[in-house]
Amino acid sequence: QSIEGFTAASGISTTFVGLIIIPIVGNAVEHITAITVAMKNKMDLAMGIAIGSCTQISLFVVPIMVLVGWALEKDMTLNFPPFEIQLFFLSVITVAVVISNPTTNWLLGSLLIETYLMVALGFYFEKVKDF
Repeated sequence: QSIEGFTAASGISTTFVGLIIIPIVGNAVEHITAITVAMKNKMDLAMGIAIGSCTQISLFVVPIMVLVGWALEKDMTLNFPPFEIQLFFLSVITVAVVISNPTTNWLLGSLLIETYLMVALGFYFEKVKDF
């Protein structure tokens, strides 16, 4: 109820809060750790921290939540709107391009940041429709 109250009062979509704000706040320590080890020039560890978290959420937490919703008779499906699928696909392709290159530079980092900003803006202005 607190998220619904916040989104009603602020006018921000629940998708934006759930996919952008809560993960930033909830994983702040993990983000700081990844940045700290990246500043010490341990890029493998930094990428492992960042991508490992995403993999854990997408391959473990989301399917478990669907099963829990099914057990509690709540409608929780993996039926995403086309806009969200396109944004997720863009993110996966961008990360795959960055990971496939053994060396990195500021341009690849800015590409990742710009992709994140595009996803955030897309979900900020998204009009949620019930299925």
